[in-house]
Amino acid sequence: MQALIDETHHLGRKAGCHVYGGEGLQNAIDAGCDTIEHGFGLTQAQLNTMVQKGLYYDPTFVRYTIPAMDDNDAKNTGGKYRIIPIFEKAVRMAVATKGLKILVGSGVDSDPFPHGIQANEFEWLVKRAGMTPAAAIQAGTMNNAEMLGWQDRIGSIDKGKFADMIAVSGDPLTDITELQRVKFVMKGGKVVKNEVAAGNH
Repeated sequence: MQALIDETHHLGRKAGCHVYGGEGLQNAIDAGCDTIEHGFGLTQAQLNTMVQKGLYYDPTFVRYTIPAMDDNDAKNTGGKYRIIPIFEKAVRMAVATKGLKILVGSGVDSDPFPHGIQANEFEWLVKRAGMTPAAAIQAGTMNNAEMLGWQDRIGSIDKGKFADMIAVSGDPLTDITELQRVKFVMKGGKVVKNEVAAGNH
């Protein structure tokens, strides 16, 4: 794994590691994988090492806390383990780790997650992991941009950056679920409208 990460960095790219726990997770952290994806089994020691190495954590919280996965986990381990409490503990610990940069990623690529519900991740991070709404929004904008090395192009509303933004009616700092009710979309400085959806109302 170290050789893979080193070569990725040599080519000027970032590496993301799809890891859950155990040896694979530790190897990814030791090798300096830029983003640790999922990481159900993260320990405080591993989180501290991630801070020291400047690694990012992308929980994809919603994707891995569906009841069916929890039930399957319990069934496959004879009732010994359930993924939801294990994962919630890891993400809460990550949120409480000073200096750790958390990302917002959906991890969603199939049913039962239709396109357009990615903002649910913000709600989970706030309501189930203890992140503040402001920190969750920063995670999904500035942190994501920084991890990609695109902070000069995206991640905040500044002169010279892509004019990619959304607007909602309420205040997401008061109610994070406002991000699930988008009223306005701008992409590259142009307003984007779904004329088909608009015609149905």
